[in-house]
Amino acid sequence: MERRQLEYFLAVIDAGGFTAAAAAQHVSQPGLSHAIKTLERELGAALFHRLPRGARLTAAGEVLAESARRIVRETEIARARVADVAGVVIGRLDLVALPGLLVDPLAETIGRFRALHPQVQIRIVPAETPATIREAVRGGTAELGMTDEEPGSGELAVDLVTDQEFLAVLPPGSAVPEGDLPLRTLLGMDVVTGPVGTTVRDFLAFHAAGLGIEVTPVVEVALRGSAAYLAIAGAGVAVLPLPMAEMCRSYGVILRSLDPPLRRNVYLLRRTGSLSPAARAMRALLLPDA
Repeated sequence: MERRQLEYFLAVIDAGGFTAAAAAQHVSQPGLSHAIKTLERELGAALFHRLPRGARLTAAGEVLAESARRIVRETEIARARVADVAGVVIGRLDLVALPGLLVDPLAETIGRFRALHPQVQIRIVPAETPATIREAVRGGTAELGMTDEEPGSGELAVDLVTDQEFLAVLPPGSAVPEGDLPLRTLLGMDVVTGPVGTTVRDFLAFHAAGLGIEVTPVVEVALRGSAAYLAIAGAGVAVLPLPMAEMCRSYGVILRSLDPPLRRNVYLLRRTGSLSPAARAMRALLLPDA
């Protein structure tokens, strides 16, 4: 079983089919298909159901997938560690993060990281739920994850990076008094928010229950960034992390802090054990006092 075979195997999973995987790997489809068939012969099991449109993992393929990601990851880490001995940080760093955290603190940190380590390729994947981020880090799809929900004890290594305030983002021209916006007042407005289980929706539901009010958003949207566009367009009031809310200011929206305030902690997740040099360097920038 060769590393290249595992890379092709994972490429088919990520691309959803052989043709797209071959294009992503810059190889011919017959060459990639031959490598997968050779791997299947060596393992004595079919790894994919070949479908008219795409490919789906068999039970054997599902068993191999997690181990394959870890093997490929460890190979990349080993190569990077050798380079690290020579004082050069190289390789690839895979990150998964909630969309709001891409704006802050990741964007500024990645800018500094790239200036220091230009030979590292960074891949960032947005995820809408903390559960998706935990699974990506646990399964090896990403080496680092940024989320607003602390995992269970012992599940993953976790660092507290910072905290963020959420602001109400009101459409341009909204008639609203100066000062903090009482939550009771907000709940009486046309609210744009995410589905049940998201940070803002659960916060609003918790406090609304105490006030005897039911949360009934006029627009429910899973992508938090979309709530910003909807507020700008006048569809309703969004509640967004401060960095994302500030980016909307130039469009004429009105920003208000909430009363009571809504804040969230920002955590950096990683698997237990040693990190690649690139991930270690990124963690050092995010946590200079660690």
